[in-house]
Amino acid sequence: MSTLSFPYPQQTVAVIIPEDVQPISTERLLLRPLRIGNDEDAAGIFSIRSRQDVVDWLWPRVVDKTIEETKAMMARKAFKDPDASGAVGRLFFFVIMPKDDPERIIGSLGVNPLSPAPSVGYAIHPSYWGKGYASEALGGVIHAWWKLPRVAGVGQEEKMFAAVNLANKGSVKVLQRNGFKTYDEVQLEGDTVAFMELESPGRTAS
Repeated sequence: MSTLSFPYPQQTVAVIIPEDVQPISTERLLLRPLRIGNDEDAAGIFSIRSRQDVVDWLWPRVVDKTIEETKAMMARKAFKDPDASGAVGRLFFFVIMPKDDPERIIGSLGVNPLSPAPSVGYAIHPSYWGKGYASEALGGVIHAWWKLPRVAGVGQEEKMFAAVNLANKGSVKVLQRNGFKTYDEVQLEGDTVAFMELESPGRTAS
């Protein structure tokens, strides 16, 4: 699942990102807010992003060679564009840990830059592929995202977006299970990439 910026449709920012984003609990997982610059979080994410079989599904397909590269990626998860309250530098990105092994980071997932529109990105350690963890974690993040406060008067239907390599059938299913639908397909570096969108659950930014 790529975390690269793509030209999604421009959407007016209505969401307010809390200064103290809370952990998310699902049936089997605990999603803790990413701690930018934290050595433990960086080590856990590095163990995933340093694997070629993971980055083969990302753009660019380049592994993190050092912890410093991973920390730089983590820093980019802070929103450079302001949310609807005008705040910058906040984030809605999480490390994923099994409840039965809460010290082990098995992935990361969250919302990428707010402009032009919020999009989701995630990566799971291959040892945990095929167990439904990505779908479960994404569902938890989506649910928490729609519960965040919004400003009134924007008057635009909100959507979330994602981009996925169609050859990554597991990731395609993760998005589809959580309600994402394809609205466009493009060629990128020899891959067929699906652009997908998820409408808010009967809610508009108004």
